[in-house]
Amino acid sequence: MKSLFIFIKPLTLLILGLLGIYLLNPFNYGYLFGYILAVIIISKSSFLVENLDMDLIMILLFSTTYALFYSFDFESQGKQFIAIYAITPPTFYLLGKYLVKDRPNIQALFYLLFGIAVMFSMTAAVSVFLNFMQGGFVQIERTIGLFWDNRPVSATTMGSFFTLTMCTPALLILGGGKKDVFFKIAALFVFTISLICCIRLGSRTQLGVFLITTILAILYVVPRQSIKKNITLIILLGLIGYYISTKVSFNLNADWLTTFSDRMGKQGSDISSGGGRTERWVKSLEYLFKYPLGWDYNEFGHAHNFWLDVLRVTGIVPFFILLISTVKSINQIRLAIKVNKQAIALNGQILVYGFAFFMVFMVEPVMDGIFMTFVVFCVYQGIINKYKSNFLEENSSANLSYTKNNI
Repeated sequence: MKSLFIFIKPLTLLILGLLGIYLLNPFNYGYLFGYILAVIIISKSSFLVENLDMDLIMILLFSTTYALFYSFDFESQGKQFIAIYAITPPTFYLLGKYLVKDRPNIQALFYLLFGIAVMFSMTAAVSVFLNFMQGGFVQIERTIGLFWDNRPVSATTMGSFFTLTMCTPALLILGGGKKDVFFKIAALFVFTISLICCIRLGSRTQLGVFLITTILAILYVVPRQSIKKNITLIILLGLIGYYISTKVSFNLNADWLTTFSDRMGKQGSDISSGGGRTERWVKSLEYLFKYPLGWDYNEFGHAHNFWLDVLRVTGIVPFFILLISTVKSINQIRLAIKVNKQAIALNGQILVYGFAFFMVFMVEPVMDGIFMTFVVFCVYQGIINKYKSNFLEENSSANLSYTKNNI
């Protein structure tokens, strides 16, 4: 935990505090703190010049074109979203870069990403867990009020806040915080609460995130650690699997599966197609040529896909910009993982968080549904891009110094 002292600087603490309040979104006024963060970041002119890159340009192009097209039909959410869509993504990408400009070590980066994940989930976790304490799992209603103001939030939106905390078992498998008992206890607590909340919400997406990122972490870490550690991991996973299979009932009549059972009954024929999503994706691709400038929501509702819903709302220009930005983001994740092969836990965390984000983006409407998830992704992208460039600069300086000393 001593590695976190690098963040104890007045401005950095202020930015972390404002980011925390933005993520908590008290009484739905979090966006105001987003504006304050935007002013702080934009006022750092020298920092802006140093950190201008193609990823920032692509995010800026996407957010401004999306906001421009959205401004023609803003009644659905409100005028304030024109500015929110235009300013927030690029600003928070730069914010991510600012947080790691002082070159924190690998452990500090790991804890920073985990801390952001926890703060992102906190409002949803408290809200859903309070509901769970009142009625347990035997509740069918999936829309739950936020504890701030009891404003009802759909299960899809509420579940999105757990996207990163549902990756916590993967972090433990990867060896994050190896010698830090406090982190392990905190991580297990965070995951337990997140799992209870996602079961209460009946979120198949988030349970999928948990299972797939756990498998991904195993596949990533096994070739990179000793045989002894692999044997220990296999035994531990085997014991956990045995306990769950013998002690937990997976009968749809079990109390803890009430929400899932109700969903299965209502959507029986749609389960194999992801709740009808694949039909919407096919139709959206057809509409790409039929309505290149977008189409009305009443045609068939959300496309339930980040890219296709952008196409639906604002047409082909933001859609293709977003596609290019996505390809660049995936490449940056790949490069960040490769830059320091010794940092197994951090590399695995970057991998599973990136995978989790894209899993959710594939099946949910993001800009007009779970926009804050995209904002957190921009912070994540800024952090890993700056980490990568910092590491390459340090290696380049070290190599240059070594060469000079040996001439």
